[in-house]
Amino acid sequence: MNFPDKGMLLDSIKGSVATAALFLAYISLPLAGILPGIFTPLPVMYYSLKSGKAAGFATVLISAAIIAVTANPMAMMLYLIQGGLISIALPHFLAKGWGGMRSTVSSVALSFFFLLLFVMYAWQLSGVDVHEMIIKGINTSISQTITLYEKSGLKEDELRSLQQGMKQAGEVVGRIYPALALVALGAIAGLNLLVLRKMAEKLNRPLSLPELSTFRNPDLLVWFVIFPGFALLINNSDVTTAALNVLVVTLSFYFVQGMAVALHLFDRFTIPRFMRVIFYILLALQPYLAVALAALGIFDLWGNFRAPKQQKNL
Repeated sequence: MNFPDKGMLLDSIKGSVATAALFLAYISLPLAGILPGIFTPLPVMYYSLKSGKAAGFATVLISAAIIAVTANPMAMMLYLIQGGLISIALPHFLAKGWGGMRSTVSSVALSFFFLLLFVMYAWQLSGVDVHEMIIKGINTSISQTITLYEKSGLKEDELRSLQQGMKQAGEVVGRIYPALALVALGAIAGLNLLVLRKMAEKLNRPLSLPELSTFRNPDLLVWFVIFPGFALLINNSDVTTAALNVLVVTLSFYFVQGMAVALHLFDRFTIPRFMRVIFYILLALQPYLAVALAALGIFDLWGNFRAPKQQKNL
């Protein structure tokens, strides 16, 4: 019988403590906890890469136990679906040589599948309408935000416009939250993969992944923009809701391609590092910039902005 060596056991303990700390910060701190929540899978990925799959599995199990004891079993389930499955699946698929995009999509699809199973199980077990519960949560968040702005001393006209805008946004979010959940899982997996690549280089176990600046979606993916776009013209709420969800997910792929184009242009024109940092800050704060990057990704199909510059014969 083979027992784990002390090094692997120590790595599992260190990884589980780091994972539990990141996740507990995520569920305890409303806004500041977003960043640690995103990188909850990272310790497991790192120690899977350093000490093997067994260390990764052990880290996930110990982390889940710590979260269940210190928080509650529901928080443990949230960790497993949001970060636990991705942290195991992504290194596994990478080790099979699937490549960055295929590994990320497969890991996210697996996590989203188990999320749907968990929602269906909770629905059957408790008899609670999950959709209604989510809509209620969205409306509660909007009401709390409006209350805060009311106390800030806004003028009546400005407050009325804000209320209308937030209610409209709440209605849209109430229709596309499945797509938003899927995109959020994709963002978590993608960001952790980018950091893991840097960490792998320090371990002298580099991942054979292409640069993000070379990423390009299949050309046929554009039809998942065109068909849902026309479907939005149909006077049927179920059809338009489904089309909106497909459109949001597809545009997230084109956002990645637009980001790849931007990174390529940064390198081509040797944009200074501080200007790149400003760009990333604006991207985090300004949603319209993300929309512009998605549009850039779509137009890259025809513009081919990363093609080598042709030298003219003089």
